[in-house]
Amino acid sequence: MNLITSIYYNMEPLSFLLPGLFLLYYARIDDRARIKVLIGYYLLGCLLMIKANMFNPLSDNINDYRLMCLLTSLAISFYFYSCLEDRWQRSTILLFGAVHVSYYIGYYFTDYDPKAFDSLGYVLTSFSIVVMVFFFMYQTLRNVTDEPLSRNFDFWFVTAQMLYHCGSFIVFLTYGYFTKKIQTANQYTLPNRFLLMQLWNGHNILLLISSLLICTSVVWISWRRKHP
Repeated sequence: MNLITSIYYNMEPLSFLLPGLFLLYYARIDDRARIKVLIGYYLLGCLLMIKANMFNPLSDNINDYRLMCLLTSLAISFYFYSCLEDRWQRSTILLFGAVHVSYYIGYYFTDYDPKAFDSLGYVLTSFSIVVMVFFFMYQTLRNVTDEPLSRNFDFWFVTAQMLYHCGSFIVFLTYGYFTKKIQTANQYTLPNRFLLMQLWNGHNILLLISSLLICTSVVWISWRRKHP
C-alpha cells in the first residue's frame, strides 16, 4: 500500500475522530442529549473504521461497513427527531428508522453476500438524511429568529450533513452500479478496481470536508461566545 492509498484509508477514522473530540469540548457549553448522541456516534464510528481499515483485510470488512451504515442512520435520525417539532416530520423519521433496521436485518436473509459492499443500504441512508435536512431547513425558514445562523450549531451540522450525503448519495449509487456491472461481466481487473477506488476516495474527501465543517463550527461558536 503506497503513501497516497494509506492516506485515503486513514481518512475515514480521522473524519470520525475529529468531530468526536471537538464535540466533547462543545458539550461543556451545550449539554443537549443530541450532542451526547453525536459524540457517541463519532467515537464509535472512529473505532469501527479503525477496525475496518487497519485490522481487517479489505475483503473482510464488509460487515463493519454494514454496521456503520446502520449506526449512521439511527444516530442521525435521532438527531433530527430531537431537532424537529412537527409531528408528521417526526413520524416520517420514525418510519425511516424502522425501514433501516428492517433492511439491515432482512438483508441477511435475502441477498446476503459477505464480500459485496452494500451500496443500496448507504443509498437509502443518504436519501433519508437528505429528506430530513430539507425538513430542518423548512422549519428554520418558517421560524426565523434574531439569532444569527452562524452561531447555531444545528444549522452548521445540518449543512455538513447536506454536503456529505448529497455527494455520497451519487457516489454510492455509482459505486453500486459499477460493482454489479463488473461482477456480472466477471471483469474485476486492475483498471476497474482503480475506478472503484477513485470513487471511494471521492467519498472519503466528502466525509473529511463535512467533518472539518463541524469542527470549524465548534471553534467559531465557542470563540463568538467569548468575544460577542
